[in-house]
Amino acid sequence: MFKPRPMQAEILKYQSGKMGVAAVPGSGKTATLSALAAQLITEGSIYDDQEILIVTLVNSAVDNFSTRIASFVRDAGLLENMGYRVRTLHGLAHDIVRERPDLAGLSEQFSILDDNEASRMIEGAVAAYLREHPELAEQYIDPTIDLQKEPKTHKNWNETVTSICANFISQAKDLQIEPAELREKMEKNHLSDPMLEMAVQVYYEYQRGLRYRGSVDFSDLVRLAHRVLISDKEFLERLRYRWPYILEDEAQDSSLVQERILRLLVGPDGNWVRVGDTNQAIYETFTTASPTFLRDFLREPGVDAKDLANSGRSNKSIIRLANDLNKWTRDAHPVEELRSSLSLPSIIPAPPGDPQPNPPDHPQSVYIMKNAVDSEEEIKKVVESIKNWLPTHQNKTVAVLCPIGFHAEKVVEALQFADIEIVEMLKSTQSTRRVTRILEKVLVCLSDPSAVNKLSAVFQLLTQDDPDLEQNKTELSNLLNQLKKVRELEVLLYADNQDDWHKILQLDALPPALDQKFSKFLVDMVRWQNAAPLPVDQLLLTIGRDLFTSPQDLALTHKLALLLEFSARNHPEYQLPQFAIDLAEIASNERKFAGFSEDDTGFNPEAHKGKVLVSTFHKAKGLEWDRVYLLSVNNYDFPSAQAFDNYKGEKWFIAHHLNLEAELLSKLKAIVKDDIPGMFMEAGYATRLARLEYSSERLRLLYVGITRARESLIITWNTGRRKEARMALPLEALHAILEDKNAAA
Repeated sequence: MFKPRPMQAEILKYQSGKMGVAAVPGSGKTATLSALAAQLITEGSIYDDQEILIVTLVNSAVDNFSTRIASFVRDAGLLENMGYRVRTLHGLAHDIVRERPDLAGLSEQFSILDDNEASRMIEGAVAAYLREHPELAEQYIDPTIDLQKEPKTHKNWNETVTSICANFISQAKDLQIEPAELREKMEKNHLSDPMLEMAVQVYYEYQRGLRYRGSVDFSDLVRLAHRVLISDKEFLERLRYRWPYILEDEAQDSSLVQERILRLLVGPDGNWVRVGDTNQAIYETFTTASPTFLRDFLREPGVDAKDLANSGRSNKSIIRLANDLNKWTRDAHPVEELRSSLSLPSIIPAPPGDPQPNPPDHPQSVYIMKNAVDSEEEIKKVVESIKNWLPTHQNKTVAVLCPIGFHAEKVVEALQFADIEIVEMLKSTQSTRRVTRILEKVLVCLSDPSAVNKLSAVFQLLTQDDPDLEQNKTELSNLLNQLKKVRELEVLLYADNQDDWHKILQLDALPPALDQKFSKFLVDMVRWQNAAPLPVDQLLLTIGRDLFTSPQDLALTHKLALLLEFSARNHPEYQLPQFAIDLAEIASNERKFAGFSEDDTGFNPEAHKGKVLVSTFHKAKGLEWDRVYLLSVNNYDFPSAQAFDNYKGEKWFIAHHLNLEAELLSKLKAIVKDDIPGMFMEAGYATRLARLEYSSERLRLLYVGITRARESLIITWNTGRRKEARMALPLEALHAILEDKNAAA
């Protein structure tokens, strides 16, 4: 039974109008919003043909809300799954466009382009443009660098331009401007800028590719949903009637056009509850989201602003550290423009008698490493600490969080080397990558059916860590060695019986388990070779049925088959080697792909006690662990707009340390606003502003990291690749505050 805290009870008094809620980490906002939705349903605030619309950020949150609301409604004796709808913002946009595709300029059969296919299209358009305009590099690359002699830098340049164009397209769609209108405004204002001209051309080619496929991307969905709503007032009124209440979660991550859609649906006198934590707005630098919209809403006339500040997640030492970061940022950050990066409310511990009390406090709850070490030594110290702590805390949860995936992968390797059991939340999970790697190797083998080494690689992968063969490692090694010596593979594959392939491999009797597995493998390989002419999705399903038995692995194979079928439609020229490359990108963690394991569909730290979770800070948002390690808190990963700081957006090979993406997006916004001075702003101005925006977001990211911990928190830093990085400025401040408090205790 949900027992609301006093601050939660205040929110549950809501009946109508606009309300904004400023939450803190661990304040129970999901439970509160779910209880409010159920209350509005059970108290008869809506008619039978109406729904409460709950809008959230990610799919896992949709499931969480649906389950909680159903539970509350069931407890009230009503039918669950009636009277409410939970959607992500993109899901909502999709629903709107599906109802009126004609108003969006689409056919009823339109499809949504896969993110990876969209990236591939942009990459192709950029590559074509750079081939035709080699002079572009000369205008932006440091003149001391010769790209022809430095292939790695050349690759970095191509990847940088591709990333810039992808973000340019996303921002342009959020600002609701088409390539033709951009060109028209550039010509009208005599604006000539090589990077801008390239980005607009890539945008044009990308949109043309989408039209050819009859597809839209996720950014289009939101933009077109807005177009539909403003094009048909009668349709808009029907939706307003259908959803008389809109409850919005994670409102700090809304973009401008997303907010416009919700404002249209709410109408001038509608009912809208927005809940969010602006201190956890950590997606600004790679999306069009901004916490500004929620902050402005909380100050809007007619909005009832509430705080949801009680939290039972962390002990008092960790809460104090998070609040110290908030206060230091607001009152003492040396860069005045960054003082608004964090805001009130501060976190208040749960009140006495709370059903979710704060964990017990102890003097060593927080440790900040002061000494300078390189990245390798930092990881070594963290692994050693975990090794000492874990054996006596098998009933506890623990996480290692890194700012970037590359650093996290190094941590994974070190923990595995130390025989520490891990769980990871990187681009794709270990279980997803394992299945994908096996399927990739089979496709590689089928694309070259006479290659013995490729066949051997498949069997080696299939038998790796097989518990049935634990006692037969020597025999397995001998079998693989003999297999590599086979000259005519078809003779082996089509051997009549076991005795025949024993003779071909010059092997005596094998252990029964190994003998049985290899016999089945040969039979399967023949079947797969016969199935190779089938469409790639059918081939993959055939292979998956022979190899896997768990529902998750079979479902993942089906999902991968759909992905390859999509690639085949868009690339009729693709053969097995190209499809294998698609799978290899997922298996190598180069491409994001959600599978069907619990790690992919909705992570629950409590299911992994006694194991070490490795993740990035961003992926850890919304989760919590008993013990948390925050790594690489230096002035490269967490800059503070200081003269000695370095920035990821400023590539070393770009002349004058310009942030080309920031310079380009600044011009885009100026064009949309018809801001002529902004269109012709001196180079470097947007770069300086981007430093402030990035530093602001990194302060919030550090706050998110700190508030993942319940009982103990260890923060470390390293000197970076060039041994020049230093302790992040906010971490220096927190270390000094912590030392003063310890000295006074």
